[in-house]
Amino acid sequence: MSRAKARLLKENILVFNEGRTYEARPEGWDSEGVLNTIKRTFTLKYHMFDEQEKLVSIVQYNFFHNYLLVKRDTGDRQIKIPVFDLNNQRYYIKEKISGFLIFPVDKVSQGVIIGEGTKSMKEYSIEFVVNDDNFNDILKEFAAGFLIRWMSFNIGI
Repeated sequence: MSRAKARLLKENILVFNEGRTYEARPEGWDSEGVLNTIKRTFTLKYHMFDEQEKLVSIVQYNFFHNYLLVKRDTGDRQIKIPVFDLNNQRYYIKEKISGFLIFPVDKVSQGVIIGEGTKSMKEYSIEFVVNDDNFNDILKEFAAGFLIRWMSFNIGI
């Protein structure tokens, strides 16, 4: 079972995954000025760093086509919503007001839930719990991406 929690802290997103902490900073985080501060507020692209300040990945949400894009040195990965492919398995995400349910597409009719995401307005966070090994590699970006997506709906982009 894998667990990842993404939490908004000022303009950064903290992601807790498997005992490690990652920090996703908005695009232009190292630029100064009022205009750049406004751009950071409305960006849908975040750079994710590990505890040693090493760039791990870039997570971007495309509002118009409704997908997450994860860019890594090893290759890019696109997660379309609500149906997406991950390691030769197709999944379906059913959204609720309080979170998400993740089903394998071939077992949706059987009601097999392999993951659940919960939203918390109290601390503005999303937590994913998944019992499928396909998500181990991408769960931290998945959680950060869904928090970016949720923030974009709340600001009305």
